[in-house]
Amino acid sequence: MASTLNRRQFLTHSAATVGGVALSGSIVDGLMATAAGAAAGVNGGTPKRGGTLRVGLISDVPNYHIFNGMQGKMDASGFCLANALYDPLFVSAANGKTWLPMLALSATPSNSYKTWTVTLRQGVTFTNGDAFNADIVVANFQAAAADPTVGLAVKPIIASVTKVSDHVVKFNLVIPYSTFPWGALSEQQTCYMAHPSSFSSTFTGTPIGTGPFKVVSWQLNYQSTFAKNKGYWRHDAHGRQLPYLDGVVFKTIPDDPTRNLALQSGQVDMIVTQDSSSVKALTTMPGISYRTDEKDPRDPSVNCLIVNTTGTLNQYFAWAGEFSSAGVPGTLPYLLKGQAAPAAVQMADFEGTLGAVDPSSLSWNTKLKPVLNDPTIRLACAMAINRATYAKVVGNGFAPVADGLYRKSSHFYRNPGYPVFNPTKAKALVETYKKKNKVSSVGFVLDIVSGSSSGQRAFAFVAAQLKSVGITVTPRPLTQSTLIQNVILGQYDCATWNQFGGVEPSENYVWFNSQPATTPLAQGGLGMSALPSGTYIAGAVNFAHQADPAVEGAMLSALAAPNGSAAQKNGWAMVNSRFAKDLPYLFLTTLVTAWAARKNVQNWAYATAGDGTTRCLNPDGGSARWDQIWIS
Repeated sequence: MASTLNRRQFLTHSAATVGGVALSGSIVDGLMATAAGAAAGVNGGTPKRGGTLRVGLISDVPNYHIFNGMQGKMDASGFCLANALYDPLFVSAANGKTWLPMLALSATPSNSYKTWTVTLRQGVTFTNGDAFNADIVVANFQAAAADPTVGLAVKPIIASVTKVSDHVVKFNLVIPYSTFPWGALSEQQTCYMAHPSSFSSTFTGTPIGTGPFKVVSWQLNYQSTFAKNKGYWRHDAHGRQLPYLDGVVFKTIPDDPTRNLALQSGQVDMIVTQDSSSVKALTTMPGISYRTDEKDPRDPSVNCLIVNTTGTLNQYFAWAGEFSSAGVPGTLPYLLKGQAAPAAVQMADFEGTLGAVDPSSLSWNTKLKPVLNDPTIRLACAMAINRATYAKVVGNGFAPVADGLYRKSSHFYRNPGYPVFNPTKAKALVETYKKKNKVSSVGFVLDIVSGSSSGQRAFAFVAAQLKSVGITVTPRPLTQSTLIQNVILGQYDCATWNQFGGVEPSENYVWFNSQPATTPLAQGGLGMSALPSGTYIAGAVNFAHQADPAVEGAMLSALAAPNGSAAQKNGWAMVNSRFAKDLPYLFLTTLVTAWAARKNVQNWAYATAGDGTTRCLNPDGGSARWDQIWIS
């Protein structure tokens, strides 16, 4: 069930892929050796020019007319398309320890890490002949900030981008950020530089980039065809102009078995999969080579159940007045007028959106008392689910068990103390809750993706485990887009989900960000003085509504610390430990992505930075680069 954020992510390589059981396996060697002894997908021989590569992807973009990093909602497949059309400012190094130049040559921080001066590459043009320069970068980030969804994930980090000279820009940040070029200008979708023509709301052409290919045609949700950019600025280590291929055709094949069959039958030359059964089939498929990202220097996404920890609609949206039509007026409109918001309005923002999903109607009901906002019940759920058995039964024995954000090999990992399987104690916690709240039953609604057999297996397993400790779970099958929209708005109790992978934990800052509610707006707070002092409210894209000052403090400490320092590692380890106590996510297993190609596809797991020599991370989870692939 490799379902995604409406088949597209919100902003980053770490962003959400919902459904929560898109699994693959620890039994697969992360760098399977070829007969010649080289890593799968790497060929250092003389490339053969020409030919068209056909690639089977999981999803397509929502609208190619505005397909760019500033307005799009990219999942891994979206990043694949972007790697054909655009160039990023930086890329991640193959060892996952730093950033490397692409359209940008260097990034120099201030002493506080709150401003970064970025020098851009000269002599690069878009496929329409226009020059790439500082004005282009400024326009890209202005579009990102103005976008109603992407802006929510950009504004907590970037205050503004200013032009210093024709090929120098300055990023002015909201917070100190020591790894900004890596976490924000290499791994985010906003690292891709698009021609500003596509930023217009009336744009009806095809997107334009500086990348190795250009758009020929695009049939949404079917296939897109790209042709070589003959004026591409990049060369390989031997001075040969890139790309080697004449073109790439991306075919959208959402069904995992069908995508495998397309590879086996020769309908496509290369595929990506995040489904455990499909990965298992690859291990015995003749005539193909494959690899997984299990041993790559990036933490994988984590399959989990995301929990509405406040039992409210999105409080940040309520504060901003997004729910005014529902009778919640919003504090922000008052503050923007220089007025003190009435206490009743502030409390409406904070508590007036309280509710739960009605198990009878499966609709949000503000008259119902939420259950999962009680940490006792979240702890009972964590203790009731046997993650090891889940990995075997639902994950087909392929899925490593997760106890937090990082796998154990990560240098950010420290045992977080995630609750161990203990159904006896879980049952006792449920009984205590029932007595305290004077209720005879405890239950909630779990959102799953409709039509997904793996989603049904996951629900059946979780529901049985929780039933054994006295918690009734009602399924709410939804289309992916509806499930995600409900999570964004906060109109959910619990949902299957996966998210939070990446080469650098800072990529996840916006997903965990919270803000002081009682601090004045001018001082970085929300100005809700009527609430109890010290109250925090989750940021707009903190979908679990976890608002722990300790988490926010740990993240800010880690972001401000030098890369590789003890303070950085301790800060991100603290976030993991706090999640084991707060339980905004009921962790299950890790997600592993597999790439596979027919034997005549060469060098598909190799790519370099802007110098054409230094190796960069590729594939990067579910995305890949195309400029140094060739067909023998």
